[in-house]
Amino acid sequence: MPILFLTAAAGWRVDVFRIAGSDGKLIFQSPVSMGHKFTTRYIHSVELTPVEDEYKIVNGLIWTWEERVRSTNAGLPFDKPIYGRFIDTGKWMIFQGGRMSWKEYYYRIGNKKLGQNQFTLEPFGRRNFYELFAGERLVISVFKTPLISAKFYRTDILERAPMGVSPRSGGSR
Repeated sequence: MPILFLTAAAGWRVDVFRIAGSDGKLIFQSPVSMGHKFTTRYIHSVELTPVEDEYKIVNGLIWTWEERVRSTNAGLPFDKPIYGRFIDTGKWMIFQGGRMSWKEYYYRIGNKKLGQNQFTLEPFGRRNFYELFAGERLVISVFKTPLISAKFYRTDILERAPMGVSPRSGGSR
């Protein structure tokens, strides 16, 4: 029985979520279950309101699940996406769906004056990436690998990362 399990584990493929610097330096990597989510947040440069983008990992891809905004001016969404829906909570305008997905994408980090980028990743909660990676371009990716070779990696940078909410942005939804 143990031999059969090890043989199955060697071929069983899992999704691995990774955050790396543009120089390739690994920041975080972990096997994740289908539907694992993370959220990026920034302050829009013109509207000066928060924008939150929630992503889910499904079948080896990073899917845009929803975008939350407080304004629809200056290039922010204003109409429900094709194959999606629009929800107005009074505090947030939520755009769900749209079927956009990637194997990897680049996440450009601003600073205290422009962007104030934050990243929410469990179990770390919301972290101020603009204080750690100001001006950098992070590579967010997902790949499939056999379970037996899936490695968990994290630097202590996520645990040290400042938590908090920008004074202009208020709380989450």
